[in-house]
Amino acid sequence: MPTLVLRNVPKDLYQRLKETAAQHRRSMTQEAIVSLQAALEGAAARPPKPAVDETLDWLRREVWSLPVLDHRDEDEILGYNADGRFD
Repeated sequence: MPTLVLRNVPKDLYQRLKETAAQHRRSMTQEAIVSLQAALEGAAARPPKPAVDETLDWLRREVWSLPVLDHRDEDEILGYNADGRFD
């Protein structure tokens, strides 16, 4: 079987793994394998994120093409008066 070595594991993660392994009466190696399998199976169940190009295409089509209904300028929207003070 292949071997996996993990370095620089954060102390809190190491401690959580150790405690969980003890609760399940497993070695830390067994617990790490079970945890990795569960995490990867959960990730496989989720649909993959769309590519950046797909997201940009969707934004161009569905969002950025919407008409602008508010014709106030930026200062009016933000609430600044003619003196540049916030009203």
